[in-house]
Formats: sequence, structure tokens, C-alpha cells
Amino acid sequence: MANVASLLTLVKLVLRFLISGGIATAVHWGVFWGLLTLQIEAVLASSIGAFIGAIVNYFLQYFFTFKTKRQHKKALLAYTPAVLISWLLNLGFFYSLYGGLFSDPLIAQVVTTGVVMVVNFLLYKKVVFRAK
Repeated sequence: MANVASLLTLVKLVLRFLISGGIATAVHWGVFWGLLTLQIEAVLASSIGAFIGAIVNYFLQYFFTFKTKRQHKKALLAYTPAVLISWLLNLGFFYSLYGGLFSDPLIAQVVTTGVVMVVNFLLYKKVVFRAK
């Protein structure tokens, strides 16, 4: 019975993570698309979008997904290196995919986001918010 309860807890956590991450991703992609529309270079647009999305993501993950009691100072000290890893991963994957496998920056960003999402969940769960 304990295994079922822990599995249910994990499923709920993943669902909240996907909702929070989905909102932050929508912000990222909205900024990205807006900057592309303004003729900003795609890699720079993706980087700026990821940065702004990361700010939104912190608050959603802190208050909604993980509902942590951890002080903001400690959470931010753990979040900053984690988000830097995610930001660099986004930048590296997007740079590699755009113009390589994909000529459309939007498709390259969707694929990049899928990879970064998995890494983010593991980093946030194990390091930043320390969810059980």
C-alpha cells in the first residue's frame, strides 16, 4: 500500500511540475516568438526567453509544484546553479539543432525544451526543492 501511495505522490508531483513548467515554457516561447518577430537572432531570442521563463518557473515550482518550506535564500542558492545548467543546456541544444537538424527555430526549440524539461525535473526534485 505504501508503494501505491508513494507512486500516487510522485504522479501528483509530476503533474504539478508539468503544469508549472508548461506555464513557464509558454512564457519562454512567447518571448522567443516575439523576439523572432522583431528580427532578433534566434539563438539570442531563445536565450532571453529561457531566462525570463526561468524567473517565472522559480515561483511556480516553489509555491505550487513542490510547496517547499525551504527559505527563499536557500532555494535560490540551489536554483541559481540549476537554472544556469538548464539555460546553458537550452542554449547548447538549440544552437546545435537550429541550422543543423532543423531550419525552423520553433521546431528546434520544441525539441530542446523536451530535453531540458527532464533535466529540470531531476534538478528541482533532488537539489533545489528537495521533494521526497
